[in-house]
Amino acid sequence: MPQQFSEDDTSSLERAREHLYTPATGSAGLRRPLPAPDEEELPHEWAGEPLQEIASHKGKRHVRLASIFLGAAFAFFLVSLAIAVYVFYVGGNSVSVDKVSVNVQGPTTIAGGDIVPLSLTITNTNSSAIENATVEIDFPNGTRSAANVLTTYPTYTENLGTIGSGETVTRSVKAVLFGSSGQALTLPISFSYGTAGSNAVFVKKSSYSLTVSSTPLSVSVQTLSETVSGQPLTLTLIVNSNATVPLSNVVLTGNLPFGFQVTSSSVPLNNSSFLLGTLAPGASKTITLTGTLAGQDGEQRVFTFTVGTANTPGNQSLAVTYMSQQAAVSITAPFINTTLAINGNSSPNVVLAPGSPQNVTLSYTNTLPTSITNASVSIALSGAAIDYNSVQTTNGFYNSVNHTVIFSKDTDPSLALLSPGATGVGVFTFSTLPTSASVASPAATFGISVSGTRLGQTNVPEQVSAFATQTAKVTTTVALSASALHTSGPLATVGPIPPVAGQATTYTVVWGVQDKGSAVAGGTVSATLPSYVTYTGATAGAGSFSYDNSSRTVTWSVGDLTQGGNAQGAFQVSLTPSTSQKGGAPALTGAASFTGYDRFAGVQVSATADPATTETQGDPGYVSTNSIVQ
Repeated sequence: MPQQFSEDDTSSLERAREHLYTPATGSAGLRRPLPAPDEEELPHEWAGEPLQEIASHKGKRHVRLASIFLGAAFAFFLVSLAIAVYVFYVGGNSVSVDKVSVNVQGPTTIAGGDIVPLSLTITNTNSSAIENATVEIDFPNGTRSAANVLTTYPTYTENLGTIGSGETVTRSVKAVLFGSSGQALTLPISFSYGTAGSNAVFVKKSSYSLTVSSTPLSVSVQTLSETVSGQPLTLTLIVNSNATVPLSNVVLTGNLPFGFQVTSSSVPLNNSSFLLGTLAPGASKTITLTGTLAGQDGEQRVFTFTVGTANTPGNQSLAVTYMSQQAAVSITAPFINTTLAINGNSSPNVVLAPGSPQNVTLSYTNTLPTSITNASVSIALSGAAIDYNSVQTTNGFYNSVNHTVIFSKDTDPSLALLSPGATGVGVFTFSTLPTSASVASPAATFGISVSGTRLGQTNVPEQVSAFATQTAKVTTTVALSASALHTSGPLATVGPIPPVAGQATTYTVVWGVQDKGSAVAGGTVSATLPSYVTYTGATAGAGSFSYDNSSRTVTWSVGDLTQGGNAQGAFQVSLTPSTSQKGGAPALTGAASFTGYDRFAGVQVSATADPATTETQGDPGYVSTNSIVQ
């Protein structure tokens, strides 16, 4: 018997199958009564629409919400992008240094010392104003104010205040710039500002370049690039005026390196400065500066010279600087070291006596690590104090045509090959001439030249040479005379002639000096008086007299003697001879002596004279018996 299933026992899947394949009978057959309100019944199937339809409706609802959200997000993105583009390109209320332009217009080529005009233009293209705008221009060292060239002008600074949006500010700046010809100058420019409601400071930096084409005053330095320590070094300084008007109070200052000793200068040197006065347009001034540079082998020394103008002729400090020029000199060791000794004195300041023989010794040494072949040492003689006919040498050759003493392999075979460290000596003699008032600077100059061939660093023979100069000054000659007068002379005298023992007789003692050469300063003559002679105090003639009673010394201050000058002075003494002096002509003074300073030779010079006696040979009608004590 088939199993019977109740309607409740039919599964929902089975009922759905029956419903699908059963012809429609109307909806009434499918209705089921609603359960009572108090009844709870869990349905075995979805009431209403099938599950597939419900799922379809919910999917459509989710798609519509996502589309709405996506559209809103896309719209928000577009709005944000538009705002960003606006802020970036339009700027809104933001401030950027890129929207501030600082432009400078002016000459790109200038003449040093001229007024340089600059036009400064600042434009604010920001959409808002900038505040506390400050511009600053740094000028090179030495820049001067256009209003007063004596006033330094290192920096131009100005606070422009507030610059509105789209506003342009223009300023005119003038300055006097200096520099050497061809020098490039750069002017750093800084522009800073702030904004309203912010403490931030914005800075924009730029620069302006120009070139110095010429200067009103220029200086050039010509000298050797190498020198031997202790040997003379000459610098030729040339100052040119490139101005169109005369320049007054032109001064050249020198910064001389350590170890340089000035020996001579063609223009007076005052504290390393040369006062050149006024230079006309296109004029030039040449200065020759000579000295010795001491240092170690391989050292380099730098000379710096600056030209400009001073405030007044009496003040050589530069008020305006136009140009500086440097010269570097390297110190090298001499390949043949020479030493010149005169009468055994090898100092650089030898002083010779006039009219006397002189002995000269020249020693030399090869300082190179290699041998020197065909070495030659020569001494060229010059100067007004040398008697050129008196020059003689034993191991050299004297060429009287050019007054040169030569030591070579022809006279000394050892000079054919001078090994490292090898030494040699050359000797010659000469005589100085007597001093003459017509010779202002009596001196003997020795120009020492050495030459030879050495094997160079590239094993190629090369010629080497060096030159040095040494000068010996000759002193002047001063003649001193002493005599006595009684019946003549500038002072009145009394007493018996011939003198009588126990009785006083006065005499006039006359001293005379004559300078036969260079000028002499501070000349003085002195002598002591014997115990039997009294100084009366009467004087006459040049200079002044004084008497020291304790030492019984009479001193005559002659003063300065010009070249070839002379002077004469007289003083009076009283003689009371003793009986022991009868039959003789007693001395009225001791031996007289003269001292003074030779301005050219730079040494003290002296002279002496015999004592003055009662022999008054200068008196008219003098007879020798009048000088004998009775």
